[in-house]
Amino acid sequence: MISEVKTPAQKQADGATLSAEASREMLQLLVDTIRDYAITILDPRGYVTTWSPAAERLKGYRADEIVGRHFSAFYTPEEVASGKCVRELEVATREGRFEDEGWRVRKDASCFWASVVITALRDAQGNLRGFGKVTRDLTDRKNSEDRLREQAKEILEMATVPIVQVCEGIMLVPLIGMLDSARTQQLMERLLLRLTETASPVALLDITGVPAIDTQTAQHLIETIKAVRYVGADVVLTGVRPAIAQTLVHLGIDLSNVATRSSLTAGLRVALSMLNLQIAPSNAHR
Repeated sequence: MISEVKTPAQKQADGATLSAEASREMLQLLVDTIRDYAITILDPRGYVTTWSPAAERLKGYRADEIVGRHFSAFYTPEEVASGKCVRELEVATREGRFEDEGWRVRKDASCFWASVVITALRDAQGNLRGFGKVTRDLTDRKNSEDRLREQAKEILEMATVPIVQVCEGIMLVPLIGMLDSARTQQLMERLLLRLTETASPVALLDITGVPAIDTQTAQHLIETIKAVRYVGADVVLTGVRPAIAQTLVHLGIDLSNVATRSSLTAGLRVALSMLNLQIAPSNAHR
């Protein structure tokens, strides 16, 4: 048996071939194994040519269900109609890369917040061969950011709620937004401080700006009313709309020992009567 004797150049070429094959194998292993990033290859027109396991987990399509379909399947109908998919490929073609965050659509029509990077793939001669598309699910991060923004908004609302002395002896607190434990604590501290500083015997709590009442919000109102009474002041609760009143009854919240009125004007009259005062008509109306 005659064995082939290879030259050093041939051995080097064989080694390069094996190295290239190993690199391709490792790259495929990476694509198949990675879980957080859905890697997709598109042809120059935007049709799916390869589909990774991570893409299947994220978007719900099996390879045989999505390969050959346009990547617009991952976008909302409104975005497709507006030409968003076309613009993304145009930008990636012109600039080499497109990056975006937004809502994307799964096979079951549910949506998730995604980070998307589309990269133009060109051969050695510069010809466009297709696009690499990497998608990451950032829904949890977005939900956390939304919660933080909502909390910041509530804190800002609390900070901007004025505690106003409408006349001698009467403090007005126009509440805006929902009441949670932190906001209630801040409100009570500021209100009690103002009541003691001004020796005001009546506090008007106006809930016209509170969109809805639940058990927690009602409990926080009761806590505030109790705290006000502990410093020797009375409370008039205003802005109690019919829907709010029905909700309080449904929740079993007893405010029968609290003066309540549907409007701030009516509540102000009650507060004045507590101080044996009344609104006198002006000369222009006599």
